[in-house]
Amino acid sequence: MNKSHEFENWIQQTADATQAERVPEWPRELTFRGHAEQPLRWWQRPFLPVASLACSALALLAIVSQLQVQVTEQGFNVHFGGALTEQQLQAAVAERMTSYAAQQQLQMAEYAANLREDFRDDVAAANQQLVSYVLNTSRTERQEDMEDLIRYVNAQREDDQVYFAYQLSQVTDQILEPSDLNATPNFETKE
Repeated sequence: MNKSHEFENWIQQTADATQAERVPEWPRELTFRGHAEQPLRWWQRPFLPVASLACSALALLAIVSQLQVQVTEQGFNVHFGGALTEQQLQAAVAERMTSYAAQQQLQMAEYAANLREDFRDDVAAANQQLVSYVLNTSRTERQEDMEDLIRYVNAQREDDQVYFAYQLSQVTDQILEPSDLNATPNFETKE
């Protein structure tokens, strides 16, 4: 509350200190100037936009009303709307349909040729993938078969060595008397 009271006092003091002053002298006739008309350039004159608008409106009217102008030896013929007869209309439609059918046949022939070519490419790629898969699979199977064969041959060889060592020991036991041998036989095999 004290601050607002101080502010009011300050405003009152400032208002009391303000003195009236004379209005300064200035050239009053220069303050308000009369409008001097400057000449407009030809593209800024008002007739040009109006003429442009009129031409645009006429062009729109000619398009909407299907204006047709024909030049003949006798003069100009102006027609509004479609002046085609039923026969002319049917002939135009038939001509457009035949051209459209020809275009469609051409596009279908191109599509069929592209489809056949794509199918051949796809089949060739699939065959190539199948051949590479079969070759890779057969190589790995052959490698596994060879490894199995080598393991089998090695196992058979070990069995044969043990069998022959046993046979040899029996033969030597029968040929030699037990008293002749002072040491125990050694049946270890070397690979």
